Amino acid sequence: MTSEPQFAEGINAEQLRPLLNELQGQGWGLDEERIGIKKTFYFRSYFKAVSFVNAIASQSSTKKHHATMTIRFGSVDVHWTTHYPRGLTDKDVSMAQFCEQAAELMGAVQEGQGLKCGPGA
Repeated sequence: MTSEPQFAEGINAEQLRPLLNELQGQGWGLDEERIGIKKTFYFRSYFKAVSFVNAIASQSSTKKHHATMTIRFGSVDVHWTTHYPRGLTDKDVSMAQFCEQAAELMGAVQEGQGLKCGPGA
């Protein structure tokens, strides 16, 4: 990542750095405080975007680790951070990796190829 992330206390930063670099290559970036990671995913239908959110919600419930997600017309913003201990953890990285898998299954597309809000939409 371009700036140094703030890892949570007790986290092995050297183990997470290669995984963070891989996520960066997939479009993930640090949040403004550098304590979490975020990405926007794009979809060709609102239903696929909501299905993506539901897949994340299901996995989040299982792992007891929840994201902040914003659904927009044709896109979903996902933000992972750990509140206690405060900072970036392996849970955030693991759930971001899950998001990549779920996005592929739900047919995520590149920015600009998603659903547009307009006449007839």
